[in-house]
Amino acid sequence: MADVKPPVAIRITRPYQTEDEFLRHERDTISRTGVTLVGAQRRPDGAVLRFEVALASGVPLLRGEGRVVGYREPAHGHEGGLSLRFTRLDSKSKALVDRIAAMPKRSMPPPLPPAARRSVAPPPMPAPLAPPPAPSSDSLNGVPEIPVSSSDVHAIPVPPPEPEPAPVPEPDSVPEPAPVPEPDSVPEPAPVLEPAAVLEPAPVP
Repeated sequence: MADVKPPVAIRITRPYQTEDEFLRHERDTISRTGVTLVGAQRRPDGAVLRFEVALASGVPLLRGEGRVVGYREPAHGHEGGLSLRFTRLDSKSKALVDRIAAMPKRSMPPPLPPAARRSVAPPPMPAPLAPPPAPSSDSLNGVPEIPVSSSDVHAIPVPPPEPEPAPVPEPDSVPEPAPVPEPDSVPEPAPVLEPAAVLEPAPVP
């Protein structure tokens, strides 16, 4: 009977100090059924591996066995990864998987920190464009600047300023009208004389 070889062991160390920091950046690499070992080399599909994911201090986060189901190529500044389907987990790892499953889903994972990315030379930056020339005062007003030679310049006589009118003096004060004297007393009208008695004519003899 042939000896059964033990599964190959893989240990992945991530550049994080705590479990919460790891979950903030790479919790999307772990699901209820499997894990993606970020930074692991490609392995043949179907191979059974014994894996361990640890923090930068060496403290293990996830430990168990899994079967290779695929490989994720590096893209967009992210490292590649080896995808495994769980076949066995220890109790601590199962608790971590349950905690991740209870978290709300995210639309896109956050970018990996610089220490977790591959050293890829950034594309060369294009040369900065020369700044445009500063517009003149004429161009700011919508009128293009036209060069004028000295022979085209003619002196325009300026008429002398008109004299200003002399100020009109204002009167110091307006004299008030003289008061009308009131009569001391009103003379009474003269009495009307009654006519004398009319004499009858004497009889004619």
